Amino acid sequence: MIFKKSPLIVLVMILLVLVSTSFSVGAKDKKIKLRISWWGSETRHTATLKAIELYEQENPNIDLVPEYSGFDGYRNKLMSQVTAGNAPDIFTTVMEWYPDLLELNGLTDITGMVDVSGHNSKYVEACSMNGKMYGVNLSVNGMVLNQNKTLLSKLDIEPLQTPYTWEDMKNKFIEVYKKSDGKIYGAPDWSTIKNGMGFDIFKYFGYAKLNKKGAFPFNNKELTFDEQDLKEFYAYFKELRDSNAVAPTAISSLNDFSANSLLIRGTVAFEINYTGTFGRYQDQTNDNLNMLPLPLGPNGESGDLARPGLIFSVAKNSEHPKEAAKFIEWFTTSPEAAKVLKTSRGVLPTTSQREALLRNSDSLSENDTKVIEVVNKILERKLKLAYAGPSGYGDMALNLFPEYGQRIGYGQMSVAEAAHKLMQEINDMGN
Repeated sequence: MIFKKSPLIVLVMILLVLVSTSFSVGAKDKKIKLRISWWGSETRHTATLKAIELYEQENPNIDLVPEYSGFDGYRNKLMSQVTAGNAPDIFTTVMEWYPDLLELNGLTDITGMVDVSGHNSKYVEACSMNGKMYGVNLSVNGMVLNQNKTLLSKLDIEPLQTPYTWEDMKNKFIEVYKKSDGKIYGAPDWSTIKNGMGFDIFKYFGYAKLNKKGAFPFNNKELTFDEQDLKEFYAYFKELRDSNAVAPTAISSLNDFSANSLLIRGTVAFEINYTGTFGRYQDQTNDNLNMLPLPLGPNGESGDLARPGLIFSVAKNSEHPKEAAKFIEWFTTSPEAAKVLKTSRGVLPTTSQREALLRNSDSLSENDTKVIEVVNKILERKLKLAYAGPSGYGDMALNLFPEYGQRIGYGQMSVAEAAHKLMQEINDMGN
């Protein structure tokens, strides 16, 4: 028997088909939304937005929602978002913020979720705590000795060449002073400058000059240097001052990284800083500057630290941690991403990305090429693990450390007195 369908039944069936098709298409077209935050300059914003656009083209199921700003206020906003359980799926951090973020239960353990085989293993370790990887490094950096090759040529002095020792460096500084008839010093006295660089050099000095084997000058829980270490550091710079290798305290203490840079003003021929600042120096002078890795110790030891410049982490509240981790992997390993990002966050973290940039060197400035090349040299060394350090050491590094260096430089204290008093003050801070 054949049943004849009523018009009403046919209409209902058509509606059911339409609704079913609508749900099917909607489910198919639904995108995974990932919020991503960072801070930086307009150059960094533009480059990152281009990278996001490229990733979305390659992954049409992903919708990346950018949240970016300058650095001011970024940390406070992030901590507030983490506390409220509303942090971006992917956010920028630095290793020094890990303790606070972990205390707030704000980080996802992404161990095994990101292929980090192309990253330097020490940088991977620095992005981890207690055996768990809480982020991926976005840039590599290193301390270098900037030298003014134009000025050295005018003084008929051969530039320093790698590898070189602390004694070689001292002798070159003295040569600058003598051949300039006392008008130019080798370098600033970093033990007296209140910008934190002196303490950073102290870290390198400990591993390379003092041949320290354990974590120096701190691990994640405590300071690990002692009075004797301070004494040897301050004594080295007193020796440089006494021989006119470095500028006197009154001159050195005025040094900074911009208009008052002694290197840019032609007061010194050498200056230690991080590779990321090289462009700022070179842009302020027509002289030819170049960079060298820092000196090696008596046993060929370096003190180069694998401190991540910036880190991408995945929020604990993210509903899509695997997709977030997949994006971070692409961002830090893809040659295509490298060509868009260039040096907007510093030197890119993986060999594949750095090589991709150097193969397309026409898109790089001469400064960027120099920075990548010297970082590659530093990465060939045996890097030391960087630590976040115990809380509260910042004031000591920025203020107390150079303050006692200045007291020695102005003749108010002996090296031994300053080292003893500073160690006492540090110990009192910890009690």
